[in-house]
Amino acid sequence: MAYFPMFVNLNERDCLVVGGGEVALRKIEQLVKFSPKLRVIAPEIHSEIVDLAQKYSIILEERPYEIDDLTGRFLVIGALDNLVEQERIFNYCTEHHIPVNCVDSPLLCTFIFPALIVHDDLCLGINTSGRAPAVSSALRRYLSKMIPKGISELIDKVDEIRQNEPVGKPRQDKIIGICKDFFEK
Repeated sequence: MAYFPMFVNLNERDCLVVGGGEVALRKIEQLVKFSPKLRVIAPEIHSEIVDLAQKYSIILEERPYEIDDLTGRFLVIGALDNLVEQERIFNYCTEHHIPVNCVDSPLLCTFIFPALIVHDDLCLGINTSGRAPAVSSALRRYLSKMIPKGISELIDKVDEIRQNEPVGKPRQDKIIGICKDFFEK
């Protein structure tokens, strides 16, 4: 069954990535685009994660994680190969109502980490309900090429109308017309 796509504001939210390897790097590269308060805990941390921490103020802790590290988090990513530890993270997070994604283990996830297309305020998330992440990733690459030039300006224009004109049918018709003209040119 397909998963319901829900977009969440991560700005300044306390998020944790347990793990510091290649898979963690891929997740972190996407998360930083949404400005969370991000912490990474792992015995060893990939050099590219260290570089990202310089740019995005990620807190890095080179040590094994402890179960108490999960307490009070808004979101947790378990990016480690140890299935026993993934289960431990999943069980704690579900018991404490913390959204959790243990990578490559769909049964140990309360949410799917989608393949993302992010272009300023435009964000498209693609997933296959955890069944075929490679398909999501390939589709992301394909669709990324189809985002029209000027989409950010269109978003700005529609937002300006929404902020400055009264709610109602005339405003709605104007916005629909602008969007129709943009995509049919």
